[in-house]
Amino acid sequence: MAVYDLLTMQEVAKKLGVSLKTVYRWIDSGELPVSYVGKRTYRIFERDFIEFVYSKQKQGEKNK
Repeated sequence: MAVYDLLTMQEVAKKLGVSLKTVYRWIDSGELPVSYVGKRTYRIFERDFIEFVYSKQKQGEKNK
């Protein structure tokens, strides 16, 4: 069984070189899944982040 890290929204934004607002837009649209770790706190599983990045790359290839 693989162990995955939990990422904050700030970490995701930094890794992708985008604004925090962009990350929240992806979350609100359902493109980037989040997991709640409290009543008002959520994190992104590393595996979900990797799948999200992969899907964005595939979309980019289709648009070429």
